[in-house]
Amino acid sequence: MEDTVFWVCAVVAGVSSLLVVTNRNPVYSAMALMICFLAFAVIFLNLGTTFLAVMHVLVYTGAILVLFLFVIMLLNLKDEELGKEYNPGVKLVFALLCCTLFGVLIEVFGRSPLLKGDLPPTPPEFGTIDQVGMALFTKFALPFELVSILIIIAILGAVILAKKKL
Repeated sequence: MEDTVFWVCAVVAGVSSLLVVTNRNPVYSAMALMICFLAFAVIFLNLGTTFLAVMHVLVYTGAILVLFLFVIMLLNLKDEELGKEYNPGVKLVFALLCCTLFGVLIEVFGRSPLLKGDLPPTPPEFGTIDQVGMALFTKFALPFELVSILIIIAILGAVILAKKKL
């Protein structure tokens, strides 16, 4: 049953990610991105990491996607502002390049011993709130603080840019 749930969510995530990059309408792309995020959350649930699944839904689907939609609605782009569409020949070349890159990545990572079933068993506390909190505030304390400083700088930059336009 777990394999079936994983494969269904993997196919849903793959198809919705293709819809994100192929839709001309940015709102439809954002909705496809939401479906992709939710499929990943179900995969996290399937792995037994409830905390990561809930944080994924709250942070990505709840916050970042709402921010994307807010910016899309705020910009209110018309069809002529979205730019011209590439002709089918260029699209085919890009699709072939992407498929070739995907094949190379599969070949390179397919040789990894981790993908051949030599994975150690995950500990029962993997992905719990306690373990994530301890790792975040001990082993990853410096990157956590650097990201918070980066976010503050981005907020200040946005405020300065917004004030210049007034």
